[in-house]
Amino acid sequence: MWRYWAFFLPAIIHYGIFFGISQKSGGLEFVWANLFFIFGCIPFLDFLGSRGILKFEDADARHSLNEMVVVLLSLPLQVFSIFFFAWYVGNHTLNAIELVACVINAGILSALYAQNPAHELIHHGSRFERFFGICLFSTSCYTGAKLAHIHSHHLLVATPQDPTSARYGQSLYAYLPKAIAVNLFGWWGANASQSNSYFRKKALLENSFGYALSLAWALLILFLFGGLALSFFIVQSCIGILVLEMMNYIGHYGLRRSEDTQGKLARVTEHHAWDCDLPFSNLVLISVQKHADHHINPHKSYAELVCISGSPRLPISYPLLFLLSLFPPFWRALIHPRLLQFQVAAGLVARDGAQQ
Repeated sequence: MWRYWAFFLPAIIHYGIFFGISQKSGGLEFVWANLFFIFGCIPFLDFLGSRGILKFEDADARHSLNEMVVVLLSLPLQVFSIFFFAWYVGNHTLNAIELVACVINAGILSALYAQNPAHELIHHGSRFERFFGICLFSTSCYTGAKLAHIHSHHLLVATPQDPTSARYGQSLYAYLPKAIAVNLFGWWGANASQSNSYFRKKALLENSFGYALSLAWALLILFLFGGLALSFFIVQSCIGILVLEMMNYIGHYGLRRSEDTQGKLARVTEHHAWDCDLPFSNLVLISVQKHADHHINPHKSYAELVCISGSPRLPISYPLLFLLSLFPPFWRALIHPRLLQFQVAAGLVARDGAQQ
């Protein structure tokens, strides 16, 4: 059995309960069950796995065709999902609470089955896989993130020049506007004004294709299911974008690369991204929490990534951290002591917080 079968669990729960229960009852059992699984069951299973009570992951991490099929299957699943929700909203009467719960659930599924696998595929050498990544980003109206991620974020990560690397003390709300603007329009990296004409044409072509495809999804939804379904698709995409940017916010919060006297940046190391070694969430999220190895070796597949010794470690997995980041005082209370502890252990600062 594939080691990353858990990637599909949210979709299995969502559609299994819909077709098994909610279709007959007319209720939102499928929505509540999926939200409970993501924010309740995943952290609980991480707890059991981290203590050896349950074992989820084979330590022998090798790239395989089966594990590539996992991410490629996310495109038909995501396309099905956006039209499922458009149909559901267009053909059911929902009150305000039900509509909010439904769109949050849809947005989270977009992050799981569009943003996250797209992030995996755009790093691969195959044009076919990168094309798949653009198509996935198009289903949540965020094609520009491909170029921004590869040609900006990976070059400038953990520096003040990177809007997608959160500064120490910066709240999620202060972080989001610039991060989303950069990814939405596909910033072209540290030397954008000096980019050659070939790259500018490539950027224009990729973004034009991706956003044209997003427009096609939107118009098809409008034609088939009406204006409410279209509005739902737009908000669903916004929530998917928000979840992706939460991942970026968490992944580099407070970490900085040093510069020498001539302004040359230190190379990217395990000190510049937060890792999380909790086992079950790493399967559901296809190892996006093994973030330091991804930045050191960006062409590694998700199945080959490991948590690197010496990297800063998150105490809980992304689902709970998403909720915590919405409340800056609680976020800082959890992360700042961990950050200082890591910096002291790595010899980056003295115990009083002064730079070494």
